[in-house]
Amino acid sequence: MSPKRDFDPTKPLPALDAWVELNDRQQGTLAAIYDLDQQIEAARRIDAARGNFDRRPAAEWRQIDFAHEPSDRRLFGMTSLQQHLEVKGWDNQGNGSTMAALAGRGLIVRGSRPGMLGGIMHTVTLTRQGRAAARAGTSLMPGGKPRAGLGHRAWEVLVMLWKLDRSGKALDWDHSPTIENVLIGKHIPPLAEKTRGGYAITERGRDFYRQQHAAHCAAHPDVRAPHPDGADAEPWPARAEELLAAHAQRYSALVTAWRAAYDMQQMAESEANTEAPEPTPGLPDAVADQVAARHRLWQDTGKQRAELAAEHTTDIYQRALHAARAYAVATLAGFHAVVTGAEPVAAIQGPDDTDAWDEPPLTLPAATGIHAIDDEIKRLHAKAVGRPVKRRGPPPTRKKRLSRSYWWEEKKPTRPADPGVTLVELARCLHGHMAGGELMRRLHSSRGADLPIRALTETSADQRRQPRGG
Repeated sequence: MSPKRDFDPTKPLPALDAWVELNDRQQGTLAAIYDLDQQIEAARRIDAARGNFDRRPAAEWRQIDFAHEPSDRRLFGMTSLQQHLEVKGWDNQGNGSTMAALAGRGLIVRGSRPGMLGGIMHTVTLTRQGRAAARAGTSLMPGGKPRAGLGHRAWEVLVMLWKLDRSGKALDWDHSPTIENVLIGKHIPPLAEKTRGGYAITERGRDFYRQQHAAHCAAHPDVRAPHPDGADAEPWPARAEELLAAHAQRYSALVTAWRAAYDMQQMAESEANTEAPEPTPGLPDAVADQVAARHRLWQDTGKQRAELAAEHTTDIYQRALHAARAYAVATLAGFHAVVTGAEPVAAIQGPDDTDAWDEPPLTLPAATGIHAIDDEIKRLHAKAVGRPVKRRGPPPTRKKRLSRSYWWEEKKPTRPADPGVTLVELARCLHGHMAGGELMRRLHSSRGADLPIRALTETSADQRRQPRGG
């Protein structure tokens, strides 16, 4: 372990180094502050688009309320930052020392303003170094978005128009501010047009989609935009997604069967061990013998069902465990192929293509170069192989909320953890990044040619997603 260093705010660390130096609690707190900072910035852009310009200096409007003094939450409630921290499990009496540590590293500036009832509201403000550190540690695009002519929402809507146009349909929306203000209002000729059935893409919109597909896939990789040349040209093969989905389905089906067998075993064992009821006073001996005979039969059948269910539980557990491992191996191989630019289908084996009792190694895939992804995968991989990374600092303490379920449901015995749960956590993380080709677009999409397209500023209405408009 490297020795602790004395932090000098006048000599800031590189952004990612500054993030890595923090312990888990400090990272979680800085991430929460960064989230709120970005929300404030986005809301300010929306207001500006509406014509409501905030003339205050950034040092003022970026201030985030942290905690009220006195800290009577029953009287003053919780700040948004405290609510964010509570969700993550970091809201407790250590918040003040955490803020002091972040301030000592030059990542935030602490301040205050008058609070309610003569109290004080303590505030925190991200510094440029703090914002850069949080972005480097949490963002999936730490280097910023590649240049693209359309913003996220406008590109998302244009993709919808393209998909519907392929099947000869219009976008059945009564009114869309995004289409009216951006796709129509800011392009000559327009990229979309109003039709009797709603909205449709124009010929200019089709050309724009073909020419700018790569650039916008790089800028907005979470939008699943079909390749303009058809499915055969997609960089993420449909077969790769089918193979990973088959693994996920196989594991899910086995876990469902294992849970049912386990529950049956517990119920049957309980029946087999139930004591015979006391005979009712005055009951003839012959009838009492009948009651006892039925109970013995009930116990015997319970024992038989328990033995059968126990056998099934053990067998299904092993099958689910191997399915979990196969799912993890497939996603690790596919992830590595995507990162290195290899063919994913050639690297991924389906659930029926391997020996069910084989134990292939769980090899850590190549790094993406995006810390938020690589760090998560390293931690999940270490946990899956039985060598979990040592926690830095105290663990989060999420508050338990009272359940509305009935009292007898609270006393129901809980099952053990699902078979291969750590393997599947890793597999689902990897699969989630690859699904729909998002990771491939994020890493390998061309940024496209810089065509003479104006940078567009979407209005606040573009942020609203209405049932019949966007």
